[in-house]
Amino acid sequence: MTRFFQRARRSAARRARRAFTLVESLLALSISALVMLGCCALLFDMINVVEYFEKGWNLRAHADGVEKFLRASFMESVFTSRSGISDVKTTNTALTLMLAKLPSEVSSTDYYMCWSVQKDAPFYVSPRGISADKICWLVCDSDGLWIVWEFTKPEDADKTEVSIYKSLVSKWVTGVSYFYLENNSWKEEIEVSTTETSMPYFIKITFQRGEEKIERLISINGRLDFQIAP
Repeated sequence: MTRFFQRARRSAARRARRAFTLVESLLALSISALVMLGCCALLFDMINVVEYFEKGWNLRAHADGVEKFLRASFMESVFTSRSGISDVKTTNTALTLMLAKLPSEVSSTDYYMCWSVQKDAPFYVSPRGISADKICWLVCDSDGLWIVWEFTKPEDADKTEVSIYKSLVSKWVTGVSYFYLENNSWKEEIEVSTTETSMPYFIKITFQRGEEKIERLISINGRLDFQIAP
């Protein structure tokens, strides 16, 4: 019987040595909590970084696409007809771009960049048909950047009036301004200048989504690699 109790005491002592004390358990839990907290913080930082770069690259890619589209539109403009253009302020030297009023705002004092499109494109599709020859105006308002356009000929053979359409280019454009050269220095106008009789040299388009802001310059005369300097 004595040997039995001795073996039981030795077995209990071994089990006691294998177990953790309360202090050791609390210490292990604290270290585990700190490690998990650090991992969660790192994970959230990585998610925020990825989201930031995704949004930034998406906006930059969008701005690049809009800039490319407008550059191509301006450079390919050739007026075969000025039907529908009621009031022209001035034109560029090549007579391919002009500042003109919208056909629906003849009494207004606002002028917009105007150009011509002679080919079919999915962007310019009306509910009633497709015509290659179109007149376009670039308009910016609180909802974004738009192209107001109309066909030079009526879509219905039995009608004499043409329909006016408005197509959204970008909802992230918050502003359009114009650069004029005056006394060897650049002057920026928020809208088409009422005092200038010449065409602006550049159009600046501002894109913004959240805190991300991007600006693009588009030359009116087709010069792509020109740096504006004061």
